[in-house]
Order: sequence, then structure tokens, then C-alpha cells
Amino acid sequence: MTAESEIAGHAVRRTTSLLINVSTLLQEPIGSLRRYEVVDAQGAGLKSVVSGSLRLLRTDQSVLATASLSTTTRDLCGGCLQELELPIELAFDEEFWPASDAALGFAIEPPPERAGFDVVDGQIDLSEAVRQYLEMGRPMSPRCEEDCPGLTEHEQEESPVDDRWSALAALKLDLEPD
Repeated sequence: MTAESEIAGHAVRRTTSLLINVSTLLQEPIGSLRRYEVVDAQGAGLKSVVSGSLRLLRTDQSVLATASLSTTTRDLCGGCLQELELPIELAFDEEFWPASDAALGFAIEPPPERAGFDVVDGQIDLSEAVRQYLEMGRPMSPRCEEDCPGLTEHEQEESPVDDRWSALAALKLDLEPD
């Protein structure tokens, strides 16, 4: 779903999807530009919605996507193990490569050092790029608060012993010196 508005003389399309049709952009001259306002977009493989801005630029052989997005993800606090919501800001530039030239119809041989994603049926799907940058943007040990106290004594209860191990537990007690 897209809607358009004008910001500084450029049309800004509003979208709620991370699947963007670029078939007409690929037929336009190098340097052609599309701007999108991404609002609560849900992508394949993503558990949360994404919002922000997206700029698509037609290059000589690809589409360069420049994104500035934000989302929240659920995680566990690395100190107290309580569930928390983490706001994450994502910013990236990624190229999307078509398999053929849309205007002339001949196959494009991408450069051997190319990096990025494919244009499939005239569309780019930002979901995988967002997922990868989301994983890279997650803190290794998130905290619910800056001064998280960690686990308190009453939260550190011993886990119950599985009855199937009771024979080994009894043997351990028998073998321990007094």
C-alpha cells in the first residue's frame, strides 16, 4: 500500500510493506530517485514492525537502497533475565541487482565482486536486509536498566532434580567422603 506526498519538491510515497516494486525505476535513467516513508511495515521473517525512511536510487546496473529505519525487538536482560523490549535503529546502504536490463531486455552479468540482493520479478524485498542489520544491531548482553542489579538470591533457586537421575544422585551421596 502506497500513498504520495510532496516534501521539498520530491514525491514521497508512503508504504506499509518491505516489498517494493522497482520495475519502472529500472527503466528510468541513471540517477532516478524514489523516496518512501515506511510506516509499520511487516516483512517476511520479522517479528516486529519497521518504520522510517527509504531512498531508492537507480545506478548503472542496480538499485541502491538507503534506509534509515527503527523497530523494537524482544529480548532477555543479560543481568536479571527479565524480558524487555529493545528499540533498535537501523541504517544501511544495500544494492539490489536485476537479472536483466528492464529497458533493453538483455541479461546483465553482475560484477564478480558484487554484494547485495537480487531484484526478483521487478521487486525488491527489504526483509532480509532488515533482518541482517537487526541481528547486527542487537546488543550482545542487553540490560533492562543501566544499573540492573542482576539475579537476586531468591531468584537463584536450584532447579528440581529429574527423578530419572535419582539413582546417580544417591550413588554420589554414598561416594562422598564425610
